[in-house]
Amino acid sequence: MRKVKILVCAAFAMFIASSLFAAGYKVESFTGKVTYESAPGKWTAVTEGQELSASTVIQTGINSTLVLSMNDAKINIKAMQKGTIESLSSVAAAGNSGIKKGSSIKSSAVAADSKKTSKSVVTASSRASEAKEDFDWEE
Repeated sequence: MRKVKILVCAAFAMFIASSLFAAGYKVESFTGKVTYESAPGKWTAVTEGQELSASTVIQTGINSTLVLSMNDAKINIKAMQKGTIESLSSVAAAGNSGIKKGSSIKSSAVAADSKKTSKSVVTASSRASEAKEDFDWEE
């Protein structure tokens, strides 16, 4: 039982130490509406020069950007993002920004000899015409 108490105390001490020395992010600049969750369900606007931890949940609005710095590295978080700074910064660093306007397809998994046309798309009117053929109508 004593060993369990020692292990629990050691794990708690490591957790506290990691929280104290967690990577801090500094707000360099922002445009538009950028907020962070200061308490559960309470959103507060960020300010320039503010220090935020990696576990802070932030939210950027429409046409908003947030520039953070950590150890002389700049992190740009784009509009309409919500999540922890750690997760959003890893997405920003990976360059996974989605499909950009004007992009073209490099390759496709669709067979080149595919015979599918727009006629194979099921719509409400095509279902109605098929249902009409299933019944004999008296006019």
